[in-house]
Amino acid sequence: MEQSPRYPGCYWCDNIIDYHGMIGLLHLGFPRCFILIPDSAEFEFSDYDSWRSNLAEINWLDPKENYTDAEKEKVITLLWNFSVDYDRANEDMYYDDVLDANS
Repeated sequence: MEQSPRYPGCYWCDNIIDYHGMIGLLHLGFPRCFILIPDSAEFEFSDYDSWRSNLAEINWLDPKENYTDAEKEKVITLLWNFSVDYDRANEDMYYDDVLDANS
């Protein structure tokens, strides 16, 4: 039985070759959004408020569409929650691999 995705249309983006230290969060649902985070080290220790006001460079991919502020905020919050869960899952995979290698 296939589960419904928790974060449909959400993606963690990086390009360590050309833009090392930057992260992008992408939402391909509507409204479509790309959030550039130019400093991944600072992002790692930020909370939502500091991330939202100081680190997140929010880019709406359909700027001519008239989405409400509430619809936009819902996507921004979704991407924040996705990034927290993504980071946690990434750490869990790393530690599982370390434990497997040491078994």
